[in-house]
Amino acid sequence: MARKNHDEWGECKGCKWFQVEPDASVENTTMGLCIEESLQRFTLRVSGNSGCNCFVAGKVAHAKGSGSAPPTAKPTR
Repeated sequence: MARKNHDEWGECKGCKWFQVEPDASVENTTMGLCIEESLQRFTLRVSGNSGCNCFVAGKVAHAKGSGSAPPTAKPTR
């Protein structure tokens, strides 16, 4: 479920909505897919040092195709 109160800003590399390739290390320059529920329709490809106010601290997700341009992975959460 997406957060209803988007008041905490943070970087993608520390967000549970950041999804990267299965073997990717999570760094500033790692490219991945934003899988936050309200943003999924945009298929946003973001880097580890991107950020927004939909941030939720947590472990990133992993799925093949998350770092492709455009991303081809489906959200895994």
